[in-house]
Amino acid sequence: MLFWQVSTLWQRAVKTALRPFDLTLTQYVILAVIAELSETNDEITQKQISDFSMIDTMTVSNTLRLLEKKGLAKRIPSKSDSRANTIHNTDAGSVILRKAVRIVEEVDAAFFFDTKDDIKMFQELLAKLKAENLVE
Repeated sequence: MLFWQVSTLWQRAVKTALRPFDLTLTQYVILAVIAELSETNDEITQKQISDFSMIDTMTVSNTLRLLEKKGLAKRIPSKSDSRANTIHNTDAGSVILRKAVRIVEEVDAAFFFDTKDDIKMFQELLAKLKAENLVE
């Protein structure tokens, strides 16, 4: 129960910080995942976004539709698969994401630990929990 409570408090703080950008936490995460995957991939699929973020595919699809309506993300035909689309952030999406990342990092810095050692230990423990519970 404690993990749930802390997670809820953190999500509430991030949600409040994202409000001026008219972004939900899910929209923010998807924009961030698109940006991260774009660093190593030319063609990003909804499946890749879902797998990387661990957000279910239907939520990714619905959220991408909203991001497209806001002009923050776009789907363009894939060069390698005529049946698929590749996902990109628009210029406006990239600008908002850069601003939002700074604010979310400030929330994280205020919410989490003061020392680098505590942060490192926390991240290592989270990584261990993820690895031990990841079901393929």
